[in-house]
Amino acid sequence: MTLGLALGSGGARGWCHIGVLQELEAMGIRPDVAAGCSMGALVGAAWAGGRLDALADWATALTRSRVMRLLDVRLSGGGLVQGGAIAQIIEEIGLPDDFSDLEKPFLAVATDMTTGQEIWLREGSLCNAVRGSMAMPGVFAPFRHEGRWLLDGGMVNPVPSSACRALGADTTLAVNPNGAHDDKLWVPAEPSRSFWRFEGLKEWADILPEGLQKMLPEARKDERPVPPDYLDVVSTSMDIMSRYLRQTRLASDPPQILLEADLRQTVLVLELEKAGVAIEAGRELVRAQADDIRAVCGDKGQ
Repeated sequence: MTLGLALGSGGARGWCHIGVLQELEAMGIRPDVAAGCSMGALVGAAWAGGRLDALADWATALTRSRVMRLLDVRLSGGGLVQGGAIAQIIEEIGLPDDFSDLEKPFLAVATDMTTGQEIWLREGSLCNAVRGSMAMPGVFAPFRHEGRWLLDGGMVNPVPSSACRALGADTTLAVNPNGAHDDKLWVPAEPSRSFWRFEGLKEWADILPEGLQKMLPEARKDERPVPPDYLDVVSTSMDIMSRYLRQTRLASDPPQILLEADLRQTVLVLELEKAGVAIEAGRELVRAQADDIRAVCGDKGQ
């Protein structure tokens, strides 16, 4: 049996893939190939290159201030996060820059901005492939690669089971970081979560001008509905777009095992500093479905 991993898109929620892979390893289940899009591409590349633990250490060491340093405050590149951040991560965790140097077969899924077609990247520069696959609109700018402008692979194939089949997998374990146990894709935030998502800014309250102090949740004197902020809009827009695509793709090419993490209320797409929360959620997913996983994939244990 050739076991494949389909690692879905989800921004910071995609850190849960690390926990899934670590818990599978603890069970003695070792996949053969992986396909990923967006954050799933970064985690899949780290797994294929034997650097998953290094990525886990890097991710869990993130703080809010370090995440802020990754932002492009000028928005000069067409995205909120600096494009060079992906190359920085790949270099810091020691991944090779070419697919041919990976330990396991891996494929990154991206979207051709011109045609809307699904693009499979499996040779050449690993860094460019991951960067193109992670070009989430509103977060990362489109990435130019081999004559194409690439966007996030989650726009066409949010959980790429079909790409696993292309790598030779006859059994697929798929991970969806954008799972939902009800029909609500967004729940209006409490005042304490509005505007000042990065709570460290609240410490500046005493030195802010009076007009800005009134924007702080603690300073609100009325019960008016709190509008969605930037993170809510980006996160929920991606959820709305990908839900139908995900359901359609999974119905036509279902994996043998599907793990779905519901992280809507705990981790938003840009809350990269919450890696620990997402990783633990990934571990819990595997533990909760351990019997099913062993029944399908048990002979992959060594």
